[in-house]
Formats: sequence, C-alpha cells, structure tokens
Amino acid sequence: MIDEHFRRGNDVTLALRATGLASDVALRDHRVVDVVNRYGIAGNLDFANIAVWNPAVFQRIPQQKKISFIPILGDWVGQGGKIGGLVMNDGKWFNISSRTEYLDVHRRILRDNWRPHYVKNHDWPERTAKSAIVDASAELRGCSVVGEDCLVGAEAILEDTILWPDAEIASKSHLHRCIVRSQKKVSGIHRNIDI
Repeated sequence: MIDEHFRRGNDVTLALRATGLASDVALRDHRVVDVVNRYGIAGNLDFANIAVWNPAVFQRIPQQKKISFIPILGDWVGQGGKIGGLVMNDGKWFNISSRTEYLDVHRRILRDNWRPHYVKNHDWPERTAKSAIVDASAELRGCSVVGEDCLVGAEAILEDTILWPDAEIASKSHLHRCIVRSQKKVSGIHRNIDI
C-alpha cells in the first residue's frame, strides 16, 4: 500500500475491500472518485480503515476538533485531490472496533489455529508467553491469553480473558471476558470489563 501511494503520487491512499458491507467508495483507475455517493457515483468498495496520508492532509483537518475525515476526503475529491485506493481482498481481515470484536479475534485465532503468512514465530499463537509466570493451580479457560511478563496467582481463574504484558492477577481472582491492560494489578471477581 505504501508503494502504491508513492508510485501514484497520492495525497491519501485508502485500503479498500469488496465485502458488500458498506460499499461507500467509488474507485476508477486507481483514484477515488466518490465517497458516500456525494457526487452521484455509486460506490462498490468498502474502506478498510487503513490509509496512508501525506502530512499536507492534516492542514485540512480543523485543530482540536473531533470530526470524521470522510467529509474532508469527499470535499478533497471534488477539489481534485489525489485520493487513491488499493483493493486488498486477499487474506483474513478483522474489524476491531469494540471489546467484543477484540475478544472474538483472539477466540478465532486460537480456535482455528490461524497464523498469518508473515508470522515466522513457530509458537504463534502463544496462549501463555514464555516469560509469564502462571501458578500451577490457576486455570486458563476458553480463549484466554497471558502476555509477556504477566503474573497469575494461585487458584486464579481466567475465562476468555486477555492479559496484556506485565499484568498481575492476584490469587483466587476470577475474570470472565475481561481485558487487563499492561502493568495493571487485579484482584477479585470481574466480568465483561476492561481494567
């Protein structure tokens, strides 16, 4: 995608997919000609939420204001901006815009033993990092993942829970469908929360 961006001299290059879910982008000859049917050209591709941007783009975005960049791109298309697109239908793609989707991706990777072609680590996916210390009496259930340098205490139960590096779970804790961020210490019973 980066090569495509520079080869075509684009201001922005969008990763596009033909999923049929939200076909809002019209692409002709490697150029985005419409976004969200703004100019009456029906889209046939979905934006995959991945893009390469030139720094000049950021001058078009108001400072200290949260806005969608889609209208900005739509305006720029109409003003002759070089908005390119690259259709990337190969491989598996996962939308991770919520905690549920994040947990589902881990579940799918572990359940299907899925490994992207570019991952060279033979131990991938690794449910428990080699540097983690998990007490022998602790239980890892479902699609739980224990990251690098984590500590899991005696009789702790992790069910469909993801521990980021350096997380620490106290003895006798029970976590169900939780995400524990790096360097957080957790004790007690928790369900469906991010810590």
